[in-house]
Amino acid sequence: MLKLEANYSTIEKIVLKSTEGFSQFSLSKEDENLKVKLKHGSFPFSLSVKVKVVSTQKTPDDPIILKVGVPSFLMEMLKSRIEREGVEVHGNEIHIYPKKIARFLEDLIVSRLEFEDDKVVFHLEEV
Repeated sequence: MLKLEANYSTIEKIVLKSTEGFSQFSLSKEDENLKVKLKHGSFPFSLSVKVKVVSTQKTPDDPIILKVGVPSFLMEMLKSRIEREGVEVHGNEIHIYPKKIARFLEDLIVSRLEFEDDKVVFHLEEV
């Protein structure tokens, strides 16, 4: 097993640089969930939502499924800003396909995803 860690600050910088319209984006841990605060130019307010891991991968073709604590209609409004190669929005769920995002993940699965105080830990296993 291999662990891949990503600091919240690094993820925040990547999201702000690669996602059009977000003027604020921050991550923190709340209970076993990830708390996301964001502000998008199309909204006059900022959002604070909880993200929960619904499932991880059993095969490289499976998505990691995250449930976002907002109504589906709001996710639909943000869908075009969130979706990209390997990331899809389905209702209030985000489906992430790691092998479509990074070629080195083609023969690996994310068997577990943990939110720590300052980082996300991806547990990778060879298939």
